[in-house]
Amino acid sequence: MNRELVAIEEDAYKASYSDGIVDLFVGLSLLIIGAIWVWAADYGGLAGIIPAVMAPSLLPMRKRIVESRGGYVRWSAPRRRWEKRNLGLALAAGVATFALGVAAYLLFESGGTNRDILSEIAPGLLAFILAIGALGLGFMMQHWRFFAYATVLVICGLIASSADANPGWPLIGAGVAVTVVGAAMLTKYLRNNPVVDAE
Repeated sequence: MNRELVAIEEDAYKASYSDGIVDLFVGLSLLIIGAIWVWAADYGGLAGIIPAVMAPSLLPMRKRIVESRGGYVRWSAPRRRWEKRNLGLALAAGVATFALGVAAYLLFESGGTNRDILSEIAPGLLAFILAIGALGLGFMMQHWRFFAYATVLVICGLIASSADANPGWPLIGAGVAVTVVGAAMLTKYLRNNPVVDAE
């Protein structure tokens, strides 16, 4: 494939994630996880299953909304291999992030010097860990806005740590921001890409 076609495909690939659906998924996941930590803290450890429960509906939703407007795009073989590899890396990063969060939580709960070490950043720890996941998504999807989401998570985590707030609040704060962006993107996408009736 020549360089011009590679550049065209790369632009098309980036544009394929401009509908805001993934952003909405991330934002709503953060909101739900944060709400569980704030108002149902006893079930905080189970909050991580929320994205896993919501994820199966994401691809069909994108397919229904995007393909009815822009049609189906079959990427080149190198792009498909690249995407498959990145999806695998994203899954591995998600598992590692979840394991890191569980390990940090158990370390904090074990008390002693471990509690002293983590107590200063404990309120923001979950937000810091999820920021790593946002960075992974940014690299995979090649969109800078996910780096901005990671920055928002870190800032909210720092604010929560300084205020000794519940760990769910920084997730709610970041979740609101991401959900608003996702909703605005989806609204714009639907307005600019009406359904094409097949004749």
